[in-house]
Amino acid sequence: MHRPIIVQQIQSALHELIPDGKVILFGSEARGDARPDSDIDLLILIEGETVPVEQEKEIIGVLSDLTVQTGIIISSIILPRHKWENRDIKSPFYFTVMNEGIEL
Repeated sequence: MHRPIIVQQIQSALHELIPDGKVILFGSEARGDARPDSDIDLLILIEGETVPVEQEKEIIGVLSDLTVQTGIIISSIILPRHKWENRDIKSPFYFTVMNEGIEL
């Protein structure tokens, strides 16, 4: 299966599951230099004060199912949106995601 199709599947599945969430693709897939063995890196931002455990389990379950179906590892970081956007200290990781990330 072609990687752009997998990214579209991720986008569709997550927008159905978390319609008010924000999904950012970053890393080699976003830069356009992914190899066949590269993972797909996602930052998933959820509305609310915290990420409910059940919601996190649902998201991880969907991504795990897609990993099994496609053979491509999908790595995700799930955070409350306000904690990402209102950080006092911006790490190198933050700048990497903000500079190379693609919102799905």
